[in-house]
Amino acid sequence: MTRRLGPLFAATIAAVVLALTGCAGPADTQVGEPEILRGNWVLVGASDAAGEIDLGDARVTLGFNQATGGVAACNSYSATVEGGPGEISVSDVVQTEMGCVPDVMLVESRYLAAFAASTDAEYAGDGLVLTGPHTELTFESAPDATTTPSEVPMDPDTPVTGCDGSKDRVDPEYVCPQ
Repeated sequence: MTRRLGPLFAATIAAVVLALTGCAGPADTQVGEPEILRGNWVLVGASDAAGEIDLGDARVTLGFNQATGGVAACNSYSATVEGGPGEISVSDVVQTEMGCVPDVMLVESRYLAAFAASTDAEYAGDGLVLTGPHTELTFESAPDATTTPSEVPMDPDTPVTGCDGSKDRVDPEYVCPQ
């Protein structure tokens, strides 16, 4: 009788091990370390309720490092992003207050509104896509993305006063919002 229990016992153990292995996640997933949004990104496509956002020469970056933020075409910005991948919540979006040419400022305001409205973040291939009601922001990985604003065409010898009264160099043709 002990000979029969040996093979039966070994088969039972093998079945339990196989069942437990099938329930385990991928071998490279570390327990207790949730996946979070990270990396540096550059915006390559964007749309909002008004349609496609023409980025032109504007450079928009987003980084998830110690803090979340980047350059929104003209100004640096930061925000609090909770969650993701999957559902996210974006809050506390703040930016510097330099003025740039109107086309760049339009890209910036539309991007920041779409970013603030984002409710979902998903990795797509080598990219990152943020979506929300009527918005989609598509980013490519840019490990060396800087927080340097887009080049602003202006006369470098003519310092002008920014909208907030600062002596930043802004485009002298830009009209501050009233």
